[in-house]
Amino acid sequence: MTEILNCDLAITNAYILTLDDDFTEFAPGLILIRNGKLVYVGPDQPYAPRYKTTETINARNKLVMPAFFNAHNHAGMSIYRGLGNDLVLDDWLNRFVWPMEAKFATPENVHLGTLLSTMEMIRSGTNIFADMYFFEEEVARAAEEIGMRVILGEGILNFPTPHFDNAEKYFTYLEQMVTQYRDHSLVGISISAHAPYTCSDELLKRVSELAAYHQVPATIHLAETQWEYDSYMERYGKTSTQYLADLGFFDHHVVAYHCNYLSETDRQILKQSGSGVATITHSNMKLASGVCPVKDLMNRGIPVAIGTDGPASNNNQSVLMDMRSSVLLQKTIEKDPTVLDTHTAIRMATSNGAKAYRMENQLGSLEIDKQADLIMIDTDQPHWQPMHDVYASIVYAMLPSDVETVIVNGRVIMKDRKLLQVDEKKILHQVKTLMKKMNQ
Repeated sequence: MTEILNCDLAITNAYILTLDDDFTEFAPGLILIRNGKLVYVGPDQPYAPRYKTTETINARNKLVMPAFFNAHNHAGMSIYRGLGNDLVLDDWLNRFVWPMEAKFATPENVHLGTLLSTMEMIRSGTNIFADMYFFEEEVARAAEEIGMRVILGEGILNFPTPHFDNAEKYFTYLEQMVTQYRDHSLVGISISAHAPYTCSDELLKRVSELAAYHQVPATIHLAETQWEYDSYMERYGKTSTQYLADLGFFDHHVVAYHCNYLSETDRQILKQSGSGVATITHSNMKLASGVCPVKDLMNRGIPVAIGTDGPASNNNQSVLMDMRSSVLLQKTIEKDPTVLDTHTAIRMATSNGAKAYRMENQLGSLEIDKQADLIMIDTDQPHWQPMHDVYASIVYAMLPSDVETVIVNGRVIMKDRKLLQVDEKKILHQVKTLMKKMNQ
């Protein structure tokens, strides 16, 4: 007698892009989910296994694929969106961001700002974001409330921040966070140094050592601007990347953000250390910071993922839109339309994030025993038709609003464009109320 699969959710009649190593597709396809994991991904009737399910979603005329991975964010900064525009990074930080944070970066506002960002991310098809900000317990609380994944990263700096007045308190806090979220189904941890130029050698070493001890990633903004590159060369005779390497920062798992100015030696360091990179295209273009050498890094086997950065410097939270801009910018800079094909682009927005954070056994593709994190997309719209090439349609035509349903850890958190876990109107009202206080 044929075994009957018991499951919590079945998705039928779907056009499935698994994004596995072979880019396997099923149309019509069937997905079965149990206890937050994928127990079947394959053809639908008449070849499907027998199953019983608690809930069924008919995905006729829908595209189903892995959700997007946001590899770098400052989600709580959404309350500053639209302020401090048209400035270079140094001016933006010193004249605007840090003074505003001194007034408004409170636990309550970080929680509210993160909720706003997570709503936007989910609505555009993101299931996970790697954060670096303050009051990260509030970031975790917001992610839990809305039902999405997060990798926490309390930003460590040399000088007092809105959260802590000295570095020692950071490390006590981080130890508590690692213990609290060690086995959490949605929340992970990174140890985050803000940047080489805002952290002392001692802080950088301690970040690396703590990350190694707890076997979690160390994360850092790196090689972001020409100023950073030039100032390190002038002062030390080496780049900031080489400076970190000499401190031992790359002796353990690192995910580096931006990486716009990299020498040949720098690229070898990233490759040999097994580091991941997140390119932050919209933010870098807005701040005129530089361009990450994406193709060269990926040719070396370095996983380059997509991050949106904070809403104050982007100003949107859509991995989809950053992916498209990344592809078009690379083609323009390299003067080569073949430099990034559509399959590679989609990997950057999905599985490369998982690889950068060494979560590829859990996320990034739709395969049996991986986490059930996926999106359903409404393709029955003019800008999708005719769909001669589905991958090209995703990269060049898809809109964030085309995402209809989002499932994270086997749980439907958005269905038919409605967020199921939070009161969206209430949160938007709270944001507007805060905006009035900020503008007084």
